[in-house]
Amino acid sequence: MPRTGGKERRSTLVEEAIRAFGRHGYNGASLDQIATAVGVRKQTLLYYFPSKDALLEACLTAAGERLAAEIGAALEGKETYWDRAEAVIHAVFGLAEQWPEFPMFIREAGRLGPAAFERFADVLDPMRKRAIEFLQDGMDRGEIRAQDPAMLLFTLYTAVVGSLTEASVLNAVVGADKGRASLRRREREVIGFVRSALVPPA
Repeated sequence: MPRTGGKERRSTLVEEAIRAFGRHGYNGASLDQIATAVGVRKQTLLYYFPSKDALLEACLTAAGERLAAEIGAALEGKETYWDRAEAVIHAVFGLAEQWPEFPMFIREAGRLGPAAFERFADVLDPMRKRAIEFLQDGMDRGEIRAQDPAMLLFTLYTAVVGSLTEASVLNAVVGADKGRASLRRREREVIGFVRSALVPPA
């Protein structure tokens, strides 16, 4: 393995840990396994992350930052409520296609309880608050179906993450090609669901 700077090696360890936690679960993935996959000794991994919990915390922060960056880039230039909603869906599903372990890792984080998941959610909190304000503004203008904006955002989030997770499981079972087809089908279904949730009755 070529020598790299500390920051790059740390990032590589986090990326591999996300893959391992996504594939095998937090309890099923070992530090030895993660270190070996990166090509370093376990002692080197422990130099950067003194415990498995510290590594998980870094993974949650990195996953949140990556998702926030993808969504932020997708929203540039999007003005209407629907264009913004659709851009977010495309961004999240696109990330899952590039990074198949991502949805499984997020599901695993949710299973570990609120304390673990809060690290991921904290990174996204500014975006969450802006989304709620955006939805409320749309409702005030009569352009989005009137409802609790926080609950609507939660419903949309669970629809997206649930669909991503199902597609990722299928990808692991039947292979990448069928998995990608399933992911695209799920994306279309989520877009239809979100449209029905956002568009006010005529």
